[in-house]
Amino acid sequence: MFWKKKKAKLAKQRQEVPVPAKVAPKTKQEELEDAAKKLGASLRSYADASYAAHQPPPDDELRAAHRKVEIARKVVSEGRIAYALGRCLPEHMAHWHAWSQRDDFMKWVGFDASNITSSRTQEEIGVRRIEVTTNHFTFKDHPYCLVFRDGGLSSAPGDPYYTGEVHFFAGELCVAKFDVTKDLMKDYSEWQFSDVKGFKVGDWMQDVLDMAAQIETHRQRSVNQFVDDRARKAADEIDLG
Repeated sequence: MFWKKKKAKLAKQRQEVPVPAKVAPKTKQEELEDAAKKLGASLRSYADASYAAHQPPPDDELRAAHRKVEIARKVVSEGRIAYALGRCLPEHMAHWHAWSQRDDFMKWVGFDASNITSSRTQEEIGVRRIEVTTNHFTFKDHPYCLVFRDGGLSSAPGDPYYTGEVHFFAGELCVAKFDVTKDLMKDYSEWQFSDVKGFKVGDWMQDVLDMAAQIETHRQRSVNQFVDDRARKAADEIDLG
């Protein structure tokens, strides 16, 4: 009985052993396609290795320079210096060179500036004509100067932007150099900060933020007065019975 059970068990195990399926030999076309895939992968690996081999070695000095510029962009953007010098002050001073000749000029100055002198000149660089507006003034007993260089329409084909530069001086020291742009496709377009080209941290930054705050308050006061005057004039013409 024992031997019969053992034989039956062995027979069952033989039946359960899977018979390997016969693999059909590859056709010449399939062999060619496999060879092409292997060659393509090999060439891609070589191309990657060749590209890596021809890259310049890491430049720690250049990496540090890029990092420094990134930090400056972050500081001026998040600290509103970019807004103050890239938009608020240039827009507010846009007509100072002409208005400064008027007797009521100080009425249109929206912050506590004194000793104001403003002029506009032109520079020709090749075929380009640059309008340079220079605004000297004193704020909180500190001498400042904002130089705005209007480069006109971008030379890039189809680019609807005016380009400019803002150079801001605290005393004789240039403490900020910003690139600015103006989008002509907008209905109401103002200069906007584009990038930082120079920046020196100092106490002047607080003064610039105070200038911007005073200009914003002056502008809002003017808007409110305009709305209030319209309301009063309309009220005079209204009879509700």
